[in-house]
Amino acid sequence: MKTTFNYFLISSVLFIGLTACHKHEDETATINLMEPMENDTLAYGTELHMHGTIIGTGELHGYTLSLKDVSTNAILYSASSTTHQETYAFDEHWVNNVTDTTVVQVSVDVEIDHDGTKTSKLVNLVCLPQ
Repeated sequence: MKTTFNYFLISSVLFIGLTACHKHEDETATINLMEPMENDTLAYGTELHMHGTIIGTGELHGYTLSLKDVSTNAILYSASSTTHQETYAFDEHWVNNVTDTTVVQVSVDVEIDHDGTKTSKLVNLVCLPQ
């Protein structure tokens, strides 16, 4: 009985140890940003649609979607998800309210793992003032 218990205990510890040490070295993510397109121009008061998908080869650890004024680095909009899943779909909106002609960078940053491995997709567009 004691031998069976020891065998079970050792087997359980080895199983947990091997499965807990899963590396994410081969995992990647594909970011498909359907809207906006590179070099789009957005008139004042017009709604910017940010629409796309993120597909991972394994469990991903979240993403951030942001709009940044390229000249000042000011964040104009930001949305994120920290749920762990293999795919994400996003459909976000922002209304152009800039006061000067502004190059805006749309950034989708995906966290592949908790070790800091990330991938990104960047798209620049021009926002016009009133």
